[in-house]
Amino acid sequence: PKLVITEQPKQRGMRFRYECEGRSAGSILGESSTDASKTLPAIELLNCHTIPEVKVTACLVWKDWPYRVHPHGLVGKDCSNGLCEVVLKPQTNPKHSFSNLGIQCVKKKEIEAAIEKKLQLGIDPFKAGSLKNHQEVDMNVVRICFQASYKDGSGQTRHLSPVLSEPIFDKKSTNTSELRICRMNKESGPCTGGEELYLLCDKVQKEDIAVVFRKETWEARADFSQADVHRQVAIVFKTPPYQHLELAEPVEVEVFLQRLTDSVCSESFRFTYLPKDHDAYGVNVKRKRGMPDVLEELSGS
Repeated sequence: PKLVITEQPKQRGMRFRYECEGRSAGSILGESSTDASKTLPAIELLNCHTIPEVKVTACLVWKDWPYRVHPHGLVGKDCSNGLCEVVLKPQTNPKHSFSNLGIQCVKKKEIEAAIEKKLQLGIDPFKAGSLKNHQEVDMNVVRICFQASYKDGSGQTRHLSPVLSEPIFDKKSTNTSELRICRMNKESGPCTGGEELYLLCDKVQKEDIAVVFRKETWEARADFSQADVHRQVAIVFKTPPYQHLELAEPVEVEVFLQRLTDSVCSESFRFTYLPKDHDAYGVNVKRKRGMPDVLEELSGS
C-alpha cells in the first residue's frame, strides 16, 4: 500500500490568514490551476484494493528537513486542531481532492503554544520532536504532509510512509510572494540602451530584485539602484544595450522581474529594441503625411 500526490498544491498566490481575519482567503488550488479551469490538491491510494477503509490526515510541517511540525494550521472542510482528516474507501474510490482548504497562521508570540498543542495531540509525522528555539521556524512557507493509516486483518494499525507536498509560500510576504509586472510606460527604445523606463509591480524588496532583458541565449540586467525602487511597487531603471548594436530591423525581447535570493521570475512583458538610426518620435513620418511639426510652429510664434 502506498499514498501518492496526484496534484500538488499551487506554490504561490495563496495568502496565509490570521484567525481574526476569518476564512475569506479562498482555497489552496492545484498547481495546474488556471483562471479558466480550477484544480485542487489531490491524492491517491495505490495497492489498497483489499483494505476496506483508510484514514488520511494532512498537517503542516517545515519546508526543510527534519520537517518539524509547523505552528500554522489547516482550516476548512474536514479540519480541526489545524489538521484535515478524511476517511477513504479505496475499494470504491481510492482518490480524494481537498476542497476549501486554507492556511491559518499564528502570531509570533503564539508559536510555542501552537507547536506544543500539536505535539500533545500526537502530530509529529517525522518524529522530529520539539525545538528549543521556536523562532527559527520560517513563518512564510509550509509543506503539507499527508499520512495514511489502516487496520490490518488482526486489528493492528498500520501506517503508510508520510508524503510531502511542494512548499507553499505566503502571498503577503515580499520575500516569497509571486512576482508580477503590472505595467511599463514604454514598449520600445534604442538598441544602444540607456532609455529610462518606469515599471509598476506587486510588492518587491528593493535589495532583492532585478529587472532582466532576455532574447534566447542573451540576457542582461537593467541599471538601477535601491533608491530607484519606490515604496516596493515601482522601479525606475535604464535599459541595457542589446547584444547587437547594428540592427537592421527592430528586435522584440522579454522583460521580467527576478528575485535574487531564490531566482524566482515573473511573467514577462514585451520590449522592442530599435535600430540606432530609427526615427523614435516619428517626426519624418509625420512630415511625409503633411502633419504640422509642433516644434516649428512654436519657434515660429
